[in-house]
Amino acid sequence: PAKEFLQTFGVVWHYQTPDGATLIAQDDKEIWTLHVMLPPGTDEAAIDPKQIVYRALGREFPLEVLQANAWSPHLVVSNGSGRGRVWLAGDSVHQLIPTGGYGMNTGIAESADLAWKFAAMLQGWGGPRLLGTIEAERLPIAQFSVDSSRENTAVRLQIAQNYDPVIHEDSPTGAAVREKLGKLIIELGNAENESLGVELGARYRNSPIIRHEDNEPAWDRIRFIPSTWPGVRAPHVFLDSGEAIFDLFGHGFTLVRFTDANVDGFIAAAAERGVPLKLLDVRDANAHKIYERDLVLVRPDHYVAWRGNAAPADALAIIDHVRGA
Repeated sequence: PAKEFLQTFGVVWHYQTPDGATLIAQDDKEIWTLHVMLPPGTDEAAIDPKQIVYRALGREFPLEVLQANAWSPHLVVSNGSGRGRVWLAGDSVHQLIPTGGYGMNTGIAESADLAWKFAAMLQGWGGPRLLGTIEAERLPIAQFSVDSSRENTAVRLQIAQNYDPVIHEDSPTGAAVREKLGKLIIELGNAENESLGVELGARYRNSPIIRHEDNEPAWDRIRFIPSTWPGVRAPHVFLDSGEAIFDLFGHGFTLVRFTDANVDGFIAAAAERGVPLKLLDVRDANAHKIYERDLVLVRPDHYVAWRGNAAPADALAIIDHVRGA
């Protein structure tokens, strides 16, 4: 009976209740977790987990409490990313409320950033400025994730403030309250679950190892618009062959070439500095359109470092720039 109630609308992984609670299905069978905001001054010792569940979901049903504990949310970003031989990623850099699920996503991206830069230094081709770019690139993204989490939380709080227990009633009044709250939810939007701009569109605006361009396009935290603007993540695309372009990238830098442009100088410059560079020739009109330029230089972490329609006059300067020399 409990499972039938919890899956009234089918198998759903993530519910948000009208009073601001979040119900998450852990295995779609018998284990769920419920996150509930507690009023300030709540006595933790007096908390009855079952009653909290019943109140949040609007009815009683058979359940067993496996674990219940209170935790305090934080919205903070560290004042640095590290120095010397110690560098940080994940919760040591940023702590945020899980409204949007940005914490682990941001931490994984930080780990990818650290990994290729550490490898560059250990392999001898990373420049003296390279490790310092960890902070320049990642701290603004951490702050953006925290700010987005805060905005999403504010939406939840506004919904919770308009919660009325009558919403659970099978009555004309209950229907009216549900309709009113539903309109408010639509008006506030669903950024918490639809912010692809946050999840996929983050960009390294002030990175000293990106060859930036003028007239930067707007950054929308909701919508994700694939682009090869220097400093953004290279777009995923399936080629005519059925292959994913990411699967064809090298372990180091990748120079994606969509035409017959001469890149001998680029390849020679990378070899001179010991920078691992794979030339990836792609002849796919759709991918070419999405990648916007004839030549796109992609970093080991799949972020775009440089792009152009012809090889640069001073390829060595570009290679030195992107390796942090």
